[in-house]
Amino acid sequence: MVSDQFGLQKKRDEADLNEYPADVKEEHLFLTSWLCELAQEYKDKIRIEIINASSLRGVFKSIRHWTQTYPTFIVNKKEKYCGSDKSRLALILQGHLGR
Repeated sequence: MVSDQFGLQKKRDEADLNEYPADVKEEHLFLTSWLCELAQEYKDKIRIEIINASSLRGVFKSIRHWTQTYPTFIVNKKEKYCGSDKSRLALILQGHLGR
């Protein structure tokens, strides 16, 4: 908690991210930005949960939803969208939210 007050957590996370190849960093930054946009736009209307695909829970979810590509979004435990097209996911979310 003390290290977070001085911004050390952010510096450590940035240092860790810099160890990855450029394409992985770009994808990470894109997804982080996109998730922040979704959180701001939909606020308490949606719940965003990030699951590491290589964790035990992630493997279970991948099998359950028959997912082999990432990022994958599961909407209302039913509809699955795999990809990075913001407008496509927005249409799916709006359909489920009744907009």
